[in-house]
Amino acid sequence: MNGRDGENGPSKGREPQDEFLHDLPDPAEDRVLSPPLDPDDADLREVDREGQKELMRHWFFDHYCDPAIETPYETAEGGYIWIWGGPYYADEELQSRFASIVPDDVIDELVEELNRDGGYQWAPVRRDEDDLYDDRFELELETPNDPLSKLKMRLAQALSVLSLHGDLEAVAQLPRMAFGTAISALEAYLWETVAFWAKGNRQVLKGIVSNMPELKDQPIKLGQIFEQHDAIETRVTLYLQNLVWHRWDKVALLLKFGLGIKPPSFKPFEEALVKRHDIVHRSGHDKDGNPVSVSADDARELAATVEAFGVAVYEAILAKILPEDDAGEPARF
Repeated sequence: MNGRDGENGPSKGREPQDEFLHDLPDPAEDRVLSPPLDPDDADLREVDREGQKELMRHWFFDHYCDPAIETPYETAEGGYIWIWGGPYYADEELQSRFASIVPDDVIDELVEELNRDGGYQWAPVRRDEDDLYDDRFELELETPNDPLSKLKMRLAQALSVLSLHGDLEAVAQLPRMAFGTAISALEAYLWETVAFWAKGNRQVLKGIVSNMPELKDQPIKLGQIFEQHDAIETRVTLYLQNLVWHRWDKVALLLKFGLGIKPPSFKPFEEALVKRHDIVHRSGHDKDGNPVSVSADDARELAATVEAFGVAVYEAILAKILPEDDAGEPARF
């Protein structure tokens, strides 16, 4: 975290938490080409409630902004066209980053202020695309069945914790861990499946670019046509990297437009997603403070439902698409 006066601590006369807060940038400052602010966890634990809110507020505005700033709005489409990703929600993003560090009520207080002052939906702060693209998320997938194989492996690993023994209080947490991991495994499977086919099949890539509103409506200047054409795959990968993969409506569109399939219903995962959120971001309690009840059988049932969903998606894809042939053309049944 920036803002320290020297190695020996803050200057004389400064309040302890001021050393963490005095050098924060203006939230309204243009930081498109600068790295995003990320406060040190130790600093967050040392400051008082207002200091925590201030640090989190700057973090939030360094990552998210009012969509009205540069997100296209189309009345005929029913609202914003989320070209750069989103919509994002303050509650989810702040809980995801700070839940284990800052008390829930402090986060909730800031969320209420942000929602009141800026609305519920937020767009990402745009930076240079080379900064946004993260090659650490490059997928090591070689065959069409790799995503499904990884899904089954992750689910098996998640359920394996249910057989552990030890302290009763610790063991009681294991079903929640397995339950939450099952949803995460589903998200990873969806991301890997779409990304694999988008990279390996030009027809899939074309379907995504031509039909997903966040991509098809992006303006391109005439002088950028060839440059943009050469970077289409990278741009789509960037879009997929930044997608929230439990936004089932967006995922369903990707499967429909890109892979040409109608996925099974996401409805079985709606309640499970809420529970996962409370497990991960609220220490296993809902917004009213009630403990989230998850049994070992609940975790096993969810894992089985996730695996069946993955198999159904895989079979639907293979009924439509085969990898491209040597000429670069998509082979189909």
